[in-house]
Amino acid sequence: MYEGAINQPDAEVLNRAVDAVARETGLRLRIDELEVREGPYTLDAVLGVEGRNERLAAEIKRWAPQANLGALINQVQALPMEGLLVADYINPKMAEKLREQRVQFIDTAGNAYLDMPPVYVFVTGKRKPTQEMGWPKRDTNRAFDRTGLKVVFAFLCRPELAAAPYRDIADVADVALGTVGWVINGLKDAGFIFKYGHGKKRELVEYKRLLDRWVEAYPEKLRPKMQMGEFIADDPYWWKGFDIQKYHGYWGGEIAATHYTKYLKPAVATVYLPKEAKAKFLARARLRAAPGTMWDDTGRVNIYQAFWRDDTLPFINIAKPGVVPPVLAYADLIATADPRNQEAAGMIYDEYIARYNQQG
Repeated sequence: MYEGAINQPDAEVLNRAVDAVARETGLRLRIDELEVREGPYTLDAVLGVEGRNERLAAEIKRWAPQANLGALINQVQALPMEGLLVADYINPKMAEKLREQRVQFIDTAGNAYLDMPPVYVFVTGKRKPTQEMGWPKRDTNRAFDRTGLKVVFAFLCRPELAAAPYRDIADVADVALGTVGWVINGLKDAGFIFKYGHGKKRELVEYKRLLDRWVEAYPEKLRPKMQMGEFIADDPYWWKGFDIQKYHGYWGGEIAATHYTKYLKPAVATVYLPKEAKAKFLARARLRAAPGTMWDDTGRVNIYQAFWRDDTLPFINIAKPGVVPPVLAYADLIATADPRNQEAAGMIYDEYIARYNQQG
């Protein structure tokens, strides 16, 4: 068992997963280092394989729900060396998706995918361990609950807002004034806000790590609460020439990517609207409720309630009219776990997020 600088729950997941893969496959992984700084990255751990020279950068997740899979894939693929997802549990559907995108993984049940020729391991279907580890799996930092994510979104879009008075932050994020204080404290405890000077001025730090955290939490904790329905359009190109601003709406996801990158041909439309505009929007767009099962996503329309105030749209200086801010377009695309969408997300990050943020 390896004990070191990472928090104890993560260390327990890592140790149990390493033991499980040895038990199920006979392959012995070696934990060489914990919390390794590699350029701008801090790796959770670096693992080796007994008798081989390979070194793997471990991304440890105590809680890996399927809603977050796109974000997990993106995080592992972005590591500066060959990556390995280490999780509490990977179900069979997730395992297949990870293998399709060549993301190696191990979990505490003994499920694993490792492709290091001539060694090839793919174990799936092992049941989730019934014994609880005794550590909270979910993120208990209130900055990353449903309401806190709205404030973090505003900070990611406008990092200078972190230094603003609480009332200004509440107005932009469209949250109660009392919410701002515990979000600021949560971000400070997690190392995302630095206070300096006699006046204790606030500065947002570790921008990319905070973005990754938000993108991972958003599809699980905030977006489902904002969903207003799934619909289908008979004409897959219905959105071309459609005046979404007439309904105070915004294109997200794949359509946002076409505006920002000109790279994708959208199959799925993602729309953010005020709740009161939904009925008129559906009538004008001639959309109907999507069937329970769709074999082809072409023409699918996902509608969500906008979670920011229309008159304080974050990142307005570079956001395109009628298109969500780049941070949200990036998150929508990552969440799909689709390789082409994730490639487009990378373009948006390079051109519209990192370019305008020195910490990016």
